[in-house]
Amino acid sequence: MKRIAKILTVILVVTYLLSIPTAAVELPIRVVVNGTKINFPDAEPFIDENSRTQVPIRFVGEALGADVSWDGNTRKVTITLNGRKVVLQIGNKNYEVNGKQNQMDTVALLKESRTFVPVRFVSEALGATVKWNANIKTVYIDMNGHVMPSPDAAEGTVKYYDGIAFNDVTDVDPYGRIEAEKLKEFLLKLAKQLKFVKENGKYYIQCTYPEIPEGYKWSLGITIFNKDGTTDGYSPLGRNPEWLIPAEGSFKKEATVITNINNVDSIGIVISLNHSKNGKLGTLRILYAMDKSDMWAAFVPESGTIPSQEYKSFDFNKMFQW
Repeated sequence: MKRIAKILTVILVVTYLLSIPTAAVELPIRVVVNGTKINFPDAEPFIDENSRTQVPIRFVGEALGADVSWDGNTRKVTITLNGRKVVLQIGNKNYEVNGKQNQMDTVALLKESRTFVPVRFVSEALGATVKWNANIKTVYIDMNGHVMPSPDAAEGTVKYYDGIAFNDVTDVDPYGRIEAEKLKEFLLKLAKQLKFVKENGKYYIQCTYPEIPEGYKWSLGITIFNKDGTTDGYSPLGRNPEWLIPAEGSFKKEATVITNINNVDSIGIVISLNHSKNGKLGTLRILYAMDKSDMWAAFVPESGTIPSQEYKSFDFNKMFQW
């Protein structure tokens, strides 16, 4: 009976997630370069903890016609193609394109004796266009731009927001709303900067909102489910100043509603990025039981046209330190 309030509150979300067919989750990630599917004989692509598709660069580079070299001393991989030179270092978010420094929101990795790189960053740096089909878990890479239904990136403006690249033409849908895949990047970025910490016997919620494109606003809601069935909430809206948190910038809010952490059953979080005119496509929802019996983080779409995605590798320990 102690968890009835929490279950009733999140049952609609859980039911929706369970109703999504699991077959799509079992599909292997495929990579198609210039119309040809790439075979990976000993190391398969995967999606990392930053929701980036990592691929063994040797096979993809060769399919693109690029030269790939590895320096074991500096742990750097260099890819050159058509006068473009891309250099990545294992474990480093910074990378070079023709000597110019750029930054990713993930890193290159060594796994199964292969060098894995985030395929979108590298492919686009080499001049290719990239399209991700989540329904069939396939990455399409093309040097001629044939796989992109939206205008070429040259027709838009690319800006970086805390390391996330955003093109005001190719990263929005026909209705002018941010595309779901790009939306997920921003939502996960905020989730990584939200923490529940304890200092000097007091409980705090702290967060630094990531930078976002003009015309968008963050929406963050936090619900504390108590064991006695009551709830306490924090959001940028409301009349009670005790429950208010900012909607931008940085904040550190004392959770004064908590006098005894042992009385808290779980914490629920809803994060969305809303456009002033075009609304939103989906939310990132997180549930964390204090006894760790129930923990999940998932992207939940506003409509059934986009599959839900659960993040199995979400770092709950980093976020919840109460």
